[in-house]
Amino acid sequence: MGTVAVGALVGFLVPTISADLAPEPEIAQQRVAESPVARRFIDAFVADDQPTLAALAVSADLVNRATRFKAEYRQVDRPIHLGSWTVNGGVTLHAYSARVIDGEGVEDQLAWRVATAAGSVGIIDPPGQVTTP
Repeated sequence: MGTVAVGALVGFLVPTISADLAPEPEIAQQRVAESPVARRFIDAFVADDQPTLAALAVSADLVNRATRFKAEYRQVDRPIHLGSWTVNGGVTLHAYSARVIDGEGVEDQLAWRVATAAGSVGIIDPPGQVTTP
């Protein structure tokens, strides 16, 4: 009985451990230059530039988010390009960050991920805020 239990345990543990220790396939990434479309979009988004957003054919949801964003902050510095990467050959992710001051005068730093693919553009929402104790 003990031999069967040890055999079952080893039969379970060996494949599990080897799967955990095996290298995971990497997502093909390549660093690229900033896209002019992504720059036009992020500048228009933080400034709530409705004509530029319409020219870029962004969704109504993004246009509304730009309007809400502009109303929430009294000052937004021009976003700084942090880097761009092509992921799996078709989508390019662009990272931006900007200093903002809200209506109460509180300064903060915001970041965005802008995705471009085949002439279309959009924002990838960041995960929920992380709080530290």
